Amino acid sequence: MKLIACSGGPDSMALLDMERKTGGGLFVCHVNYRKRPTADRDEAIVRQYCETHGLGLAVLYPHYEGGNFQAWARDVRYDFFCRQAHLQGIGTILVAHQQDDLLETYVFQRERHMRCDWYGLRYRSRRQDLMIERPLLGWRKQELEDYCRQNHVPYGVDESNLTDVYARNRIRHGMKKEERPALLREISMANRRLLAKQRRATAFFAVHPAADLFSQEDGPELLETWIWRQTGMHLSGRQTRELFRQLQKDCVAEVKGWLVERHGLLLHMAPVKDLEYQEVVIETQEQLTRYQGVQAAGKTIERFSVTPADYPLCIRSVKPKDAICLRWGTKKLSRYFIDKKISRIDRLKWKVIANREGRVIFMPGIGCDKDHFDSGEVHWFSFQPWKKEL
Repeated sequence: MKLIACSGGPDSMALLDMERKTGGGLFVCHVNYRKRPTADRDEAIVRQYCETHGLGLAVLYPHYEGGNFQAWARDVRYDFFCRQAHLQGIGTILVAHQQDDLLETYVFQRERHMRCDWYGLRYRSRRQDLMIERPLLGWRKQELEDYCRQNHVPYGVDESNLTDVYARNRIRHGMKKEERPALLREISMANRRLLAKQRRATAFFAVHPAADLFSQEDGPELLETWIWRQTGMHLSGRQTRELFRQLQKDCVAEVKGWLVERHGLLLHMAPVKDLEYQEVVIETQEQLTRYQGVQAAGKTIERFSVTPADYPLCIRSVKPKDAICLRWGTKKLSRYFIDKKISRIDRLKWKVIANREGRVIFMPGIGCDKDHFDSGEVHWFSFQPWKKEL
């Protein structure tokens, strides 16, 4: 069983007809943005085909609220396809990208000097836990239109593709037939170079701490690959070179909503939004037992106890002047971070438990204060804000 994304245009209608004739089970999805005068016509084409051939169909009518329409529309339809695939118990989604789309995507990437994890379009890719397949990448659009005419498959023409409003349309209309073979070779070479770079990074990080990349001649390339593997985002050449310059010594830098830290031989990354100050107020023992990380048993260093007089508790981020009273004296939490060589990013992730007086009664890595080991109801807090270096 496969799910087919079908717009009603010649590409997706040809794919739908080809797949139907193979005899496998199909479920069809169509998105009607109602942005064009002919949008309902395209939906009717898909509906009629599915009714004629007894195929299941789901249609989405999303509401556009502004912003980049192309990016929004892509996210909306792929989320819809994935939801329907899960509902139908389907693991593969077929989309009708063809060779023209492949070439347009590559030229678009090249003109913008984009760093990518693949140039052009992949035959197979993954979204969530689903396989996305593009079986028409070897077909030109004209060949698919010819297929539809020869096999009496109805289709609609999206009139927005005839204008140069969108960048992809301008690329498509400006591309000459004789350029295609050279572009296909260029895409193949670009992806071979990309795979070689990724293999080099894999081999390097398998035997070296991440910060060793700063001593390498191809250090900026290794850094860009490392960041892509941690975050899924690509930096521009300028951003990569500037970050490489900043990280020549231990420091924290910010790039595209992420903090990057060089800490000795290690590199750390985290989204800025995940490192903002956080606190959760715990009013009762029942709420405490439901808090993530609070357990009914654990290691001695994870143990703490609370009495009714301690409530409400506050599980929060560490503050600059925080300290904890231990049997041998008071320990500043900032001193603990320094002594243990905890990275600045990990310090921002750390959580402590404070009682109603604001006094820190438990600190991961240290344990509870001198008055909260067995003075009341006992719990264990298993919380590890640190991550192994990747």
